Amino acid sequence: MGKYFKDMDYEKTSEEIVFNGKRLNVKVEKYYNKRDNKEVYREHIYPGNGAVIMPFLDENTLIMIEEVRTPIGKSVLAFPAGLLEKGEKPEEAATRELEEETGYRAKNMELIMEEYPAMGYSNEKVYICKATNLVKTERHLDKTEDIKVRKITIDELKELYKAGEIRTSSELIAILSYFAKM
Repeated sequence: MGKYFKDMDYEKTSEEIVFNGKRLNVKVEKYYNKRDNKEVYREHIYPGNGAVIMPFLDENTLIMIEEVRTPIGKSVLAFPAGLLEKGEKPEEAATRELEEETGYRAKNMELIMEEYPAMGYSNEKVYICKATNLVKTERHLDKTEDIKVRKITIDELKELYKAGEIRTSSELIAILSYFAKM
């Protein structure tokens, strides 16, 4: 696996589902720490995995969405994203979510990295993809989605980043990864 990203030496001794919702489950879990010979208590959230898409209309223009995020009480600018459905590959979910939320279909979808946004209490993995060769289609929003599509130039994105307007982990990681590879 790696020098610092490796399997743990804890053994799970019990788990109890304390909340089973439509989007996520919460479990109370106990582990035995073999190294220190003691019990460890954890509360974990299991939401499923997601895909975040950096869609490029051209070399200088990205598609982003503006959407209300009720947990923080804010409307935010973000990349299109959504949960993977059972058996779905990250690129398939990214292609589906991009079209549903923006009305653009990507001819090319490239997985650029994986990240864990909240590994202290969740096993959620987010796959960050780059979409290119976009074709205009139709949006298919869920009944609860209220999304505005925005076209943002690379220069505007840099300014938004510098001004602290981009605050979500997946977007920050995607942006930093993209600019590091330029």
